[in-house]
Amino acid sequence: MNDPDAALDISLKLPEGWTFDLQLTRGEDQTHGGVAELREGGVLRCRMLLSNLDRDRKLALDRVATRVEFWLAEWQSRDHSGTTGFADL
Repeated sequence: MNDPDAALDISLKLPEGWTFDLQLTRGEDQTHGGVAELREGGVLRCRMLLSNLDRDRKLALDRVATRVEFWLAEWQSRDHSGTTGFADL
């Protein structure tokens, strides 16, 4: 079951210029999982593969929000002034 409106049910504090997309699914075991993407100015910065979040949809979405906010905090704490040699996602 794909839930295209899942991202609408998450309260995230995104930095200006960032967007968030979530495709939430429920497996045969009734556990939610999916794919979350974060973009900065249209550039994909993070793609998270999320599994075994929870059977309860609200708890699953809360866990997604926690993981996304943790990733954003870590991203913002790093220096992005130099070249890392990594390619864009």
